[in-house]
Amino acid sequence: MSVINHLREIRMGKGLTQKEVADALSISKDSLSRYENGKQDPRLDVAIRLSKYLEVSMEILYDVAAD
Repeated sequence: MSVINHLREIRMGKGLTQKEVADALSISKDSLSRYENGKQDPRLDVAIRLSKYLEVSMEILYDVAAD
């Protein structure tokens, strides 16, 4: 899996802080920061939870262009 694209923009567009998202997903704020900065890929289960919590598809999170 590639690093999630646009995670920070999606989160901020919904008016959420890193702490709010991290707390809701039971991950550390530092982990979320690493995901947003492209320093670490989330595990698949975390990516799925991010997608559900932020109410966006996995395709949007990973910026996968439809063919």
